[in-house]
Amino acid sequence: MMSFLRYFPKDSQGYMIYELYSFDNFFRLLLKHDFDYEGAISFVMAACSLSAVVFQERIHNKGYLNLFAKDALLPKQAAVKSRVIFDILDCCCKG
Repeated sequence: MMSFLRYFPKDSQGYMIYELYSFDNFFRLLLKHDFDYEGAISFVMAACSLSAVVFQERIHNKGYLNLFAKDALLPKQAAVKSRVIFDILDCCCKG
């Protein structure tokens, strides 16, 4: 059911969500996989490593309430995009 999670980058703190696009799609995928809004935000807060911008824009301001499951990318597409962002940031940080 939640096999798409295996594609998302994960560190010791949890799944990494760096920017709004990744957060939005991750949240929509949770909604699509039978989480309600409260359950999805609880999962994100418990299992994800978030950037400050994402926290402010979507969680603190309750912007996540405007996200809908029907708008989610295919799970593998969203996960692969998240992995590409992680790999780019990882390369930049090593230099």
